[in-house]
Amino acid sequence: MAIRQSVTFGVALAGLMAGLVPHQALAGASGPKPQAHAARDEDDDDDDRKPVHQTKAAPKAGDHDDDDDGDGDDGPRRTGEIVVTAHQLDNARARVSASLGASTYALSNDVIEKRPSGEAANLVNVLLQMPGVSQGGSGELHVRGAQGLQYRINNVIIPDGFTDLADTLRARFADKVELVTGALPAQYGLQTGGVVNITTKSGVYGQGGEVELSGGTLGRFEGAFDAMGSLGETNYYVSGSYLRSDAGLSAPDRSTSPLHDHTDQIDGFAYFDRILDAQSRLSLIVGISNDAYDLPHARGINAAGSTAAATFQRPLTIGTTTAYPSEAWGGHERVASQYGILSYQRSAGALTMQLSATLRASALAITPDVVGDVLFTGLAQAVSKHNLSTGLQAEGLYELSPAHRLRGGITFNWSRDRSRIDYAVLPVNGTGQQTSTTLLTIPGLEAETRRQLGAYLEDEWLLGDSLTINTGLRFDSTTNSGGGHALSPRANAVWKPASGTTAHLGYARYFVPASEDTGTAAVGLLAGTTGAWPTRTETAAKAERDDYLDLGVEQKLEDLTLGVDAYWRHARNLLDAVRIGSTVLSRPFNYERGKAWGVELTATYSEGPLSIWGNLAVARIEGRTIIAGQAPFTAAQLQWIATHDVATNADQRVTGSLGAAWHSGKLRLSADGVVGSGLPRTIAGAAPNGARMAANAQVNLAATYRLEGLRHRPLTARLDVLNALGARYALQDGTSLAGGNAQWGTPRGIYAGIEQAF
Repeated sequence: MAIRQSVTFGVALAGLMAGLVPHQALAGASGPKPQAHAARDEDDDDDDRKPVHQTKAAPKAGDHDDDDDGDGDDGPRRTGEIVVTAHQLDNARARVSASLGASTYALSNDVIEKRPSGEAANLVNVLLQMPGVSQGGSGELHVRGAQGLQYRINNVIIPDGFTDLADTLRARFADKVELVTGALPAQYGLQTGGVVNITTKSGVYGQGGEVELSGGTLGRFEGAFDAMGSLGETNYYVSGSYLRSDAGLSAPDRSTSPLHDHTDQIDGFAYFDRILDAQSRLSLIVGISNDAYDLPHARGINAAGSTAAATFQRPLTIGTTTAYPSEAWGGHERVASQYGILSYQRSAGALTMQLSATLRASALAITPDVVGDVLFTGLAQAVSKHNLSTGLQAEGLYELSPAHRLRGGITFNWSRDRSRIDYAVLPVNGTGQQTSTTLLTIPGLEAETRRQLGAYLEDEWLLGDSLTINTGLRFDSTTNSGGGHALSPRANAVWKPASGTTAHLGYARYFVPASEDTGTAAVGLLAGTTGAWPTRTETAAKAERDDYLDLGVEQKLEDLTLGVDAYWRHARNLLDAVRIGSTVLSRPFNYERGKAWGVELTATYSEGPLSIWGNLAVARIEGRTIIAGQAPFTAAQLQWIATHDVATNADQRVTGSLGAAWHSGKLRLSADGVVGSGLPRTIAGAAPNGARMAANAQVNLAATYRLEGLRHRPLTARLDVLNALGARYALQDGTSLAGGNAQWGTPRGIYAGIEQAF
């Protein structure tokens, strides 16, 4: 039902978008460029980091440039009182969400558009160009080795769904993407990885848009558009896209043409705001995504000869079928999500506040290849999961004086998870020997309601001209298994001893609830079958608690910016997760304690037409003694981990990203890349997660050329070459504590496209 609702909603949104086009030219104005009080510059590179307070520069009337990113700077910009008011309200909202003392990295829409994939990139690819960000074997993002990120749009929290939101959000609608990590102020909670805050484009600053078509190898085709402008007193920005490809999920082997890996993806986004008066506005955000995937499997394997570790004796037989080639092994997965945000903002005198209500509905459906799944893994799961989340968020800033600010807020979230899973298995005896060739179907029904409450208070002082102190206290309470409640003190300082030099120091205590574990089999449910877990008893996952220290220094030297950041983290009940096959399903588990440390180096250079950037992170994260969620692990693994520190599933010791962009007239060239030292793996008979996957690297290239198109508007021809060197590397092989299947990097892709501005 939720899948059909998503499609219906998408068609309705597309109709709304089409209806808007005749009133205003299609658009994509990015709005004003970000700057900060002595903590950011005003160029278009990506060296904007560690702001003390964010503000935005007002747009200039008649401002034009020579790019063709469709962000409105190729078309007319609006001027007048409504633009000035919107600019003032943007500034006020940014001051409410200041990330004082944290490690902050931001990329503007203009910077994203100049890089490989441009605005068509999803947020995963954007965030991978930031320091300390790596990608797990199943595609999930890790920041400084931590599981999970909190996502905000215009500083409003988006409730969690079944997948990482970065997989479904495109960069097209973002005016700016900002990652805030480290020792965060009290405003941010529930995740140690950090916060991704996306500032949307807005029709208040201009009108125009673009239509984009692209395609290439791996069966890829994408059509997309965005539009912005105003209808009377209401400003709007809308975008949408459709993508099809034969390389959807991570490839299961080194083949350059994966089998059963097709995907179709639809997404839409709309932002509306209305200036009510000189001090307030009302805004509405609506987003949808509907993604369908085939579940890929490696070539050249037959169930009759499989030697993969299992709790049963191989080979298995269903009816008269024992042999089953992996080329025939299939399965499908569909993930849909719809969300809405209604916000009221008011800024009058010393007080600024924003009140928001959120609603998100998500659905997950997995249709297995029953025979293939059981013969290869012993278990097939037909999954139907639904989640409904609603929340309220109220945040405010009160400026007692130019040197003293108070911030406070409260958040409440209610969510309901419902799942039905039909497990197909074969019966076995005590030695794991199959006792019947007839499949058993075991239904599993689960439902859970969770409530989360958070409240915080911050006190910021500017001491002299160079030192700012921000202290705070946060309270969180989460119901049900994996929840609890906690008080979390925070303290941050920013010191500017000299022009161009900024240092920050922060301490934060975190409380991180375990994810809701609906949709995976209880330990006792599958006992006596081929789907049984290795360990038959377990403890429910617990909430994690962390102490986090972060120290960093940034130095601006005219066109060059250098930064270094170091952190240390100690965790109790350190959370990690086990993946279930090639699906998005996972099970949380806890180490009794964990520790992490790391150092990040950043550098950006920009002069004239050339910009260069690079990031290098060296990190380590380990855990000891699994105390909850033990079912997926063998007795030998649990015994070893009880007396040894082991690498967590996200422990990639070295992570780097780098790139360069250059333009001359109408031609733009860019390149970027990511490198990693390899995630943990396990060698048979050796320590769990005691070995490493091979190091990997990927290089991407892009070129754009601007022409004159319809009605004398810019037409851009674009060429992207992803994984240009054709590197074939495995991200994981399925032997680590993360479980799941083998996952390989995406094969080389060559894509050409055009973008017509209006």
